[in-house]
Amino acid sequence: MVKKEVIIVGTGLGGLSTALRLTSLGYKVKMVEKYHQAGGRLNLLEKDGFKFDLGPTFFSMSYEFDELVKSTGIDYPFEFIELDPLFTVNIDGNPNMYTIYKDLDRLSEEFAAIEPHFREKMEKHLRKTGALFNDTIDLIVRQNFNSLADYALQLTKVPLKHGPLLFKTMWQELCENFESKDARMIFSLVGFFLGATPFDTPAIYSLLNYVELKHDGYHNVKGGMYQIVQGLFKVLRERGVDFYFNTEIVDVKTTNNKIEWMIDHEGKTWKADYYVINSDAASFRGKVLKRPAYSEPKLDKMKWTMAPLTIYLGLNGKLDTLQHHNYFLGNNFDQYAKGVFKNEVSFEKPYYYVNVPSKNNPGYAPEGKESLFILCPSPDLRFKPDWSDREQIAQNIIDDLSERTGYNISSMIESKTVLSPEHWGNMFNLYKGSGLGLAHDMNQIGWFRPANHDEKFRNMFYVGASTIPGTGLPMAVISSKLTVEKLLDYDRKISRK
Repeated sequence: MVKKEVIIVGTGLGGLSTALRLTSLGYKVKMVEKYHQAGGRLNLLEKDGFKFDLGPTFFSMSYEFDELVKSTGIDYPFEFIELDPLFTVNIDGNPNMYTIYKDLDRLSEEFAAIEPHFREKMEKHLRKTGALFNDTIDLIVRQNFNSLADYALQLTKVPLKHGPLLFKTMWQELCENFESKDARMIFSLVGFFLGATPFDTPAIYSLLNYVELKHDGYHNVKGGMYQIVQGLFKVLRERGVDFYFNTEIVDVKTTNNKIEWMIDHEGKTWKADYYVINSDAASFRGKVLKRPAYSEPKLDKMKWTMAPLTIYLGLNGKLDTLQHHNYFLGNNFDQYAKGVFKNEVSFEKPYYYVNVPSKNNPGYAPEGKESLFILCPSPDLRFKPDWSDREQIAQNIIDDLSERTGYNISSMIESKTVLSPEHWGNMFNLYKGSGLGLAHDMNQIGWFRPANHDEKFRNMFYVGASTIPGTGLPMAVISSKLTVEKLLDYDRKISRK
C-alpha cells in the first residue's frame, strides 16, 4: 500500500513532534522551514565561541515528553536536568534577593519576614491550584473539541468549585492568598510565561504555580535546550523525513475545499495528501490563506502575547552570584506590568529576566567565561513599531544588571547580539513580533482558539502555540497529539468513502 504523504510547514517542537507521531503511523513526511535550521523558537545561537538558547530556556510538565517518546517507540534522544533552585528574584530597592525552591520548608524561610503564616497560605494555594490542574488537564487541556456544544459539555464536567476562577485575574487570586506585595509579585510571574501579565491573565492559570512548585518543577536539558531539536531531528532523518530550509510558503492552490499544492517564495510547488501548519495558526490563515476573519485589522484586534527583546552576551569571567534563572523587577510593578505591553512605560529601567545557560551546561562558554541570555518582555509592533533604540535599551539593562549584581558587565563583554521584536517576527513569522502567539484570554482558549483542523480546507491541519491547547513546550507536544488525532480521524473517514 502506498504511504500517504504529509508536508509539515515549520520545524518548531510542535512540527517535529507531529512528524515523529506520523512517521510512527506509516505516513511519509516532508518538512519545510523558513529559517536556516530546525527548531523554530526552540533554537540555538552560536557566536564568538559562545552558545545561547535562542528562545526557551526551561520547561515544565516533562512527562509530556515521556508520552511522546513512549507512543512513538523511540529511546529518549535527550536528557533532562531538574532545576533547583527554580529561580531568584531581585526587586529594585529591596536588599533581599528571594530564592524560589520547590522545597516548601526552604521556600517558607525566604518569606518568613514578610508574609505571616506563609507555609499555611502556600499549602492552601497549592491545594486549590492542584485540584484545578487535576480536574482540567484531561477534560480540557488534552482534548479536541468538535463543536461549541462539545466544548461546553466538557466544561460542565469541571467541578463547580473552580467556577469563581473564571471571573478573576491571576493578580486578584493571589491578593486573596497573600498579604505582602513581594509574594504577590513573585508568584504572579508565571503569568509572564504565558506572554501576558497577572493583571490580564485569567485566574485559572494560577495552576501553573502548582506545576512549578509542587507537581513537576522546571527542567533544562543536558547539553542545552537545542538537544531536544537535534535529538528529534536525528530520529526523523533516520526515518526518512526530508527537511527543506530557507523555504517560506507564501500561497496555496485550492479546488473543492482542498489544498492541491502549496507555493513557496521562489514559486516552487509542494504537493502532498495532507498539510500540517506549524506556523502561527491565526496569522497563516490571514497572510497565506487570505481569510477575511484573519485580516490584519482583525488580527490586530486579537490579544497577543508579549514581544521579546533578547540580548545574548558572551562574557570574559564568571557570574558566581547568579543562578540559572533570575528575575530583575522594579518597585512599580502594578504600573509597569499594566503598561509595558502597550508601550506606556519607560525603558530606561525595564524589567527583565536573566538566564545563565553555562551554569548547567559548561560547554556553552569557553573555560572561565560565561554565556548570558537576557529577555525583556516588550510591546509588539502594533504598539512599538520602531525599535531603532534597541541597543540603548540593551545598554540600560546591562547597566542596571551591573549595578544590582556588582559586576562590571560592559567591561566583560566579548560577544553581543541584540534581537528586537522586529527580528523575531522576520525570523519566524511571528505576528507583529509576538513571542508566544495568541494570548490566553477566556475568549481565546479551547473552542475559541483557532482550530487545529482548517474550517474550509479539510486536508489542512495546524499545530503549535496559537491553536489548542496553547503556548509552551509541553503544550506544543500535546498539540501534536491532538492534531494527529484529527488527521487520523479525517483520513479514516475519507478512506471509507
